[in-house]
Amino acid sequence: MDPVICLAKKVETLKRLETYGYQIAFYILQNEDLAIEAIKTVLIELSMDDKFFRKTLTDQLQIMKRTSMNKSIAVKQNCLIRHLRQAEVN
Repeated sequence: MDPVICLAKKVETLKRLETYGYQIAFYILQNEDLAIEAIKTVLIELSMDDKFFRKTLTDQLQIMKRTSMNKSIAVKQNCLIRHLRQAEVN
């Protein structure tokens, strides 16, 4: 397959799923900046998984949901750790 077409297909797929992932991240985090941080990591991770792009839309949505939830929780954990460290300094 032509790498440019493959890249275009990846971009198209990720754009189609981005809003869904963002909604999940925002629901969990209740913060726009943190949700954006989470969805960026989701999109980067999924963009490197060629198997993801061969799956059905239903499977892609399921993977997007699970990955968005996991990354959102990780972002929240990192945020809490930063706040705890900052509180220790003060």
